Amino acid sequence: MPSQRDRLRVGAAVVGVVALLAVVGRITGPEVPAPRPAPATATMAALPQRADLPERWVTERLEVRNGGGPLVFGAGSLWVGAWPDREVVRIDPRSKRVTGRFPAGGLDPAGLAVDATTVWVVHRDTDEVVRVDPGTGRVVARIRLDPLPFEFAPGDRRFLPSLVAVGAGAGWVASARGAVARIDPASNRMVAVIRLARQAPAGIAVAGRTVWVAEGGHGVARIDAVTNRLLGTIRLDVHADRVVTDGGAIWVGGRSTDPSSESAGAVARIDAATGRVREIVPSGLPTGLAAGVGAVWITEREAAGGALDCIAPEVSPSGMTGLPALGELAVGGGAIWAADRLGSSVYRLEPDRFPCSATSVLTGPAAMP
Repeated sequence: MPSQRDRLRVGAAVVGVVALLAVVGRITGPEVPAPRPAPATATMAALPQRADLPERWVTERLEVRNGGGPLVFGAGSLWVGAWPDREVVRIDPRSKRVTGRFPAGGLDPAGLAVDATTVWVVHRDTDEVVRVDPGTGRVVARIRLDPLPFEFAPGDRRFLPSLVAVGAGAGWVASARGAVARIDPASNRMVAVIRLARQAPAGIAVAGRTVWVAEGGHGVARIDAVTNRLLGTIRLDVHADRVVTDGGAIWVGGRSTDPSSESAGAVARIDAATGRVREIVPSGLPTGLAAGVGAVWITEREAAGGALDCIAPEVSPSGMTGLPALGELAVGGGAIWAADRLGSSVYRLEPDRFPCSATSVLTGPAAMP
């Protein structure tokens, strides 16, 4: 495939005077998406504290204080990791309001996941997984992670969890030390440990009977969720910093490692059933990645702020620029949810004029694996 893909740029046409709002800048008259050039290499220019935000796509701005951590859509709500406050924040997508602030269950929360009945939070300081009732915020289980079956350093077998995902009838907890633990949700016990070939996994997702672990410059590792065996690693021309799934496809985003590409970043699409790499799409450097239905959404860092792009098979990537510095993403409840990288806000975006919106967002969230 070509090293570059045509992209669509959404510009904000300014007619008249720019009016400043009390909280966020506003530009009137956004236009229909137009062709956008290939993304430029990321720069280290300082970002503004608040960029102009086209109101056409943004319907809500919710204050969550220190909520720049993971965003997860599940159990009918959006969940935000407000780790500096040691809290999990719940947002109702229908009322578009913060409806709960729950203690994260410890002093050092890290990964966040949600299944049909509980919110999962991992804690590095205590080597625990805490499960929280999504309705009441009550801690319903504390799962102690056993020591690693190998020494990370002489005499050191601590697990030190960093990421968590749910699917295939289990919880999956990744250690920065190169291992993934399987948690049985019925007994709340750690029942297996799979050693990875590399340390410091960067992301984890579950699709069908396979657990996918992003391993940075080494690619994406696959674990058989039935046998708990490591199946091997898929090498990519992408530094695998993030991995998400819509059930049918695996999307991997990060810095491009293709020497022929002029783009700072790239997103790889992998068939979840076969493990075959279907395409690698050049992009800006992703700061957030979220799967919709048959598509993926990414936030990117730009010299003047941020951008939001949508990538779907056989559809030209489309994007909106001139946004604030956005980070983590989630898709669900008929909208896109993006965290302000400064950490205080979550935005609700409805990009209904994007070519891939009809399949990705407006029909509903991605299926739970």
